[in-house]
Amino acid sequence: MRMKNLLLVIIVGVFSVGLVEYSSAQQQTFSRRTPVVEVYEKTHDAVVNISGERTISTSIWPEFDLPGMFDFWGPRQRQVKVLGSGVIVHEDGYIITNAHVVEGAKNIKVMLGDGHEFLATVISADQSKDLAVLTIETQDKLPFIHPGRSNDLMIGETVIAIGNPYGYLNTVTSGVVSAVGRDIEVSEDFWLRGLIQTDAPINPGNSGGPLLNVNGELIGITTAIRPEAQNIGFAIPVDTLVDNLTQMLMPEKLRRVQLGLIMGRFKTASEYTGLEVESVVKESPAEKKGMAKGDLVLEIDGRKLSGVIDFYVKMMHKEIGEPIEIKYVRLQGLQPETRTVRLTMEAKPLPDGRKLAEEFFQMEISELTDAVARKFGYDKAYPILIITDAERQGVAAQAGLTGGDLILEVNNTAVRNLKEFSLEMEKVNEGDIVKLKIMRIKVSAFGQVRRIDTVSLKAQTQKTSRHRFL
Repeated sequence: MRMKNLLLVIIVGVFSVGLVEYSSAQQQTFSRRTPVVEVYEKTHDAVVNISGERTISTSIWPEFDLPGMFDFWGPRQRQVKVLGSGVIVHEDGYIITNAHVVEGAKNIKVMLGDGHEFLATVISADQSKDLAVLTIETQDKLPFIHPGRSNDLMIGETVIAIGNPYGYLNTVTSGVVSAVGRDIEVSEDFWLRGLIQTDAPINPGNSGGPLLNVNGELIGITTAIRPEAQNIGFAIPVDTLVDNLTQMLMPEKLRRVQLGLIMGRFKTASEYTGLEVESVVKESPAEKKGMAKGDLVLEIDGRKLSGVIDFYVKMMHKEIGEPIEIKYVRLQGLQPETRTVRLTMEAKPLPDGRKLAEEFFQMEISELTDAVARKFGYDKAYPILIITDAERQGVAAQAGLTGGDLILEVNNTAVRNLKEFSLEMEKVNEGDIVKLKIMRIKVSAFGQVRRIDTVSLKAQTQKTSRHRFL
């Protein structure tokens, strides 16, 4: 009996030692610090929570599908909360999110990972790509995430999403790239194209947050989910983001200035690495100083650049006439040549809306002054534009426009004076279709009758149309 007990103790002891040795070996073999853990620790401080308020109008009897004419007391307005995510892309407080997160929102606030909250300003938005750029004012340099690439994504590679679904801050999920190049219809006649599809769980509140690869590089901005499906989410590729930021952050797009440099990504040639100049605008300060497509920009005012976003942020703070020292490499020729040039922003003159209306539509326009009002039978001057004449065979006349028609909008943007009209017409090029909302007032036996129409005009120069109005 004593021998049996001793044998049992020996067996249990050997088994226990084996377990200890197995556990130790297991701990040494398998690390808990996975790539997902490392990416989260590296990037989560650069992911922010975005909140705000949006006013929406609803019928006073929402349970009945009645025409608007039965809402005798008008629509009911209420405030709804805005919730989304964003990613810091520059240390000076520049944040990317979805345009739909901030569209029509007021009192937009950004909360950092450490709990600090700031009021945010939307400086640029592109509804067609569902992208927006916000900025916050802070004296501290903020953590940010570098853009990677999305043109080399592999189906099945691991991706990580960080955001604030349903307000739960800094939530991380992971999955794989399920597909690339997906097109989805977000709403009627509005499509987002070329998206990344992922099975990383994405929920309401994730919109605008980053999709990352295992190196912690930004490869997409989460934008949409299929609510009727599980684990089907979509993200805007980072290449689309970078291409659009070039247009959204150009000084010429944000202010009435001229510089003339359109920048691309980093490129390495010979021993030099810099931002490649994609194109140079004709007659711009950059072209006048000799800069050309293909040059590599190395430094701005003696400081190296961290990326294309860094270039445009630096330009954003430059005033008209303030010197900008650019060090760049000219790659043309047998040997690369390093050059330094000094540029200055120039004021961009306001376009002549009257001249553009005559050139493209063969019509004359004017503000409705007292003198013009008397000529067309209106009681008084009013902050509105009026067509004063239209050439018989011109674009405007062929579309049915005539003298006395009042212009309310150009391409869905309200215009009340020549300056606003000119700014909208500045965007028009030969061959573009331009929508004018016009109001026509007639006097009949029943009194004054107002009719509002939207007319589509094709911007078309006619050489024979100069000053041949009725």
